[in-house]
Amino acid sequence: MKKKDIQNEMDPVFRSLVEGPPKTRKVSKWIELRDYMEETGIAPEDVFKLISSKATANIRFNWKMIRFTLFIWARIDEDKGRYLKPKIDTVRHVVRLIKFRQFFEAYFGDKPFDEEKEIILLNKLIAEKPQKKYFKEGYYYYNHTSKYVSQSTLDRILWNK
Repeated sequence: MKKKDIQNEMDPVFRSLVEGPPKTRKVSKWIELRDYMEETGIAPEDVFKLISSKATANIRFNWKMIRFTLFIWARIDEDKGRYLKPKIDTVRHVVRLIKFRQFFEAYFGDKPFDEEKEIILLNKLIAEKPQKKYFKEGYYYYNHTSKYVSQSTLDRILWNK
């Protein structure tokens, strides 16, 4: 994948990391949804088109990349301190962050947050071989900057190379 394609794919992820999790409005009844649609002028046809075209893969990809980014940032912070903790300790730290919980609630507001389960899931996800392609230069910025994390830095903080 070309660097420009990676940048275009990652823009919504980084925008949400900078701006914070999206604001959610609890809608538990059809009438509340209808009222919201009337308030905002959304036609039922538009809603149907949106629902039928919306792929859950995009939401899953964004959630995965947000978790990876938070993990990378934590590893970079550890590297600045000249000591990389075991990856599981970094994963525990990341899952316990307020920012992690806020994004979890924004994406999965209806599901209860289970810290231990999220630690296990993130640890497994990072270790999966197919995910290695997402730990390349161009996918991650340094925290609070627009500078990309170099491949040599990623290799050092992830694989001790």
